[in-house]
Amino acid sequence: MALLVVLLWGALVTVLSMTPRERTLADFHTALRTGQVTYVIYHGTPVDLRWSTGPLFWYHADRSANGSYAPGALLRDLNTAVPRPEATLAHPRQGLFPAWPFRVPFRLPFHGATWLVGGAWIVALLIMIGTDRPRLGNRWAWFWLFTVGEVGAMLFLLLEPRPLWRGLEPQNPVRNRMGGGGGCVLALCLSLVIPVLVAVGLSRVLHTLLDLLSAAP
Repeated sequence: MALLVVLLWGALVTVLSMTPRERTLADFHTALRTGQVTYVIYHGTPVDLRWSTGPLFWYHADRSANGSYAPGALLRDLNTAVPRPEATLAHPRQGLFPAWPFRVPFRLPFHGATWLVGGAWIVALLIMIGTDRPRLGNRWAWFWLFTVGEVGAMLFLLLEPRPLWRGLEPQNPVRNRMGGGGGCVLALCLSLVIPVLVAVGLSRVLHTLLDLLSAAP
């Protein structure tokens, strides 16, 4: 349960950072001067800029509207800000393993917090490898879901060796468990469907809920 909560939190922050609300460069500078900016993600010249005023509140200023605002000027502005926000370059995914658990854009006050979600993902992977006989699929199936499928760690913690909502009740084995081939196909489908769901539906739902929470007395 603890690992699942950490991974879900990391996924939530990552989704919100990837689907920010549109703002202007002037809005960024205003938030920076008033000490509201906590995290900055940037790339390109002029800078394509995303920033956070809290782990759940993300904004974006497109490079086409940023004039000649270059990375050097951005870093100079960040260095003079009090408190100084954490800043990182945007990195595309490279290789087989998912990048998001190790690049969740939020800060915690104690040392090593940036590896909190990544550590939870690694522990979940080790638990999967050490599980004698996963119920829904073999280890190869789950390996592909962990890596290419992006969300396999959360699915494993939720569903194996029994669904989390069933507690400690015994579960009947599944007759036709997924093999490595089936897991790979499912993982590829998830890798194509999840970005669409995030961009089209999930981000709108999350932003609507945040608006409702912000408006609540």
